[in-house]
Amino acid sequence: MMFRNARLRLTAWYAGSLAAVLVAVGLAAFLILRNEIDAEIDDSLASIPGDVLPGLVPAEAGLSRREGDTVRGDRFPGPRQGPGAIVPTDVFTLVLGPQGEQLFNSRNVDLTGWPLAKLSTSADETPRLLEFSAEGEHFRVRIVRTDIARGGPAVVLVGRSLATRDHQLEVLVAVLGAGGLAGVALAAVGGFVLAGRTLSPIQRTLETQRRFVSDASHELRTPIAVVSANADVLLGHSDETVDENIDHVAAISDEARHMSRLVADLLTLARADEGSLNLELGPVDAAGVVSSLIDSMNALADDRGVTLVAQTTPSPTEADPNRLRQVLTILVDNALKYTLRGGSVTVTCGRRGSTVELAVADNGPGIAPGDQGRIFDRFYRIDAARTAGGAGLGLAIARTIAEAHGGRLTVDSTLGKGSTFTLRLPARPSSR
Repeated sequence: MMFRNARLRLTAWYAGSLAAVLVAVGLAAFLILRNEIDAEIDDSLASIPGDVLPGLVPAEAGLSRREGDTVRGDRFPGPRQGPGAIVPTDVFTLVLGPQGEQLFNSRNVDLTGWPLAKLSTSADETPRLLEFSAEGEHFRVRIVRTDIARGGPAVVLVGRSLATRDHQLEVLVAVLGAGGLAGVALAAVGGFVLAGRTLSPIQRTLETQRRFVSDASHELRTPIAVVSANADVLLGHSDETVDENIDHVAAISDEARHMSRLVADLLTLARADEGSLNLELGPVDAAGVVSSLIDSMNALADDRGVTLVAQTTPSPTEADPNRLRQVLTILVDNALKYTLRGGSVTVTCGRRGSTVELAVADNGPGIAPGDQGRIFDRFYRIDAARTAGGAGLGLAIARTIAEAHGGRLTVDSTLGKGSTFTLRLPARPSSR
């Protein structure tokens, strides 16, 4: 539940962040385009085309007209349109009388619904830009009050329909909206997948730690219970000597050693998880480590009725000799445990190209294919045929130490024929 909620929150952040960016970009694009279009429209309204107002505007009104040029004046400041200039076809000019009556209409624009009286009374001698709607259509006009030759004051409007502009902006909004929604949807899907991939290693780590703590607690529960029970017995027989309760004392001692080993193994794994498994690396001949180990474990092999042999050649590598011995001890001890009396365990060591290979082979019952991929997991135990006590941490520790050396630990096993565990370490360059 915690990771699902975190995944959904991350997805919401991904989608929300992209949506905010798209809204900002879209708004900026909309405003820039609208301002550019409005500027073009205002430029087109800044001058009166030269074929309008014939005979209506006197020279003293400040508006002039000459052949092939634009009628313009102080009250219509703007760029002069030279010969051949193209005036947009939707630009129109109106002249309204003092009461708003129509005196001139250059394009025969339908003035139904126009607030002519309001436009007429709102004009003054300084040009103004106004926008209004009539009969569902949007207009922008440049308006000024002036005098005309036929009867005094009038209002001159140069206007343009904004239908094209509004349509262009509506299309832009639709495109930006559809593209934005599609982008946010894709971001949500991609964010959900990405959040899952991001959180997956964390989730696996927490699950591993949770399982690790649970298994460790389970492993410690039994020896603690044994120690507690035997201690209670001793407390109940305080008048008896140690010799009379030697079995209880021995049980406490055995369980204490077992807990000590278990805690040491857990500490090794915990340090490895933190990346603080300190290795005292140095030049080591792995063959020497093998020979020393075989000498010390021969007695154990004899006690179990198993033949323990070594086949080695000089194998220089860079390793922590104590940790290397710990790995080999785990592998040889497991091989001796799972090999029946009369069987044999062979430890080989040699250089293979750029690696040093150390192999521990037994002719025991072997490991099922389904278990071979899990035997290096912490606290994992196989069935009773391969179980001979222990907490199931040995192989996990062995692989952890191997990887800390930059090496690999693998297994090759066949049911009924035995198993071979192979440790590969980087070899040291040959000295010349």
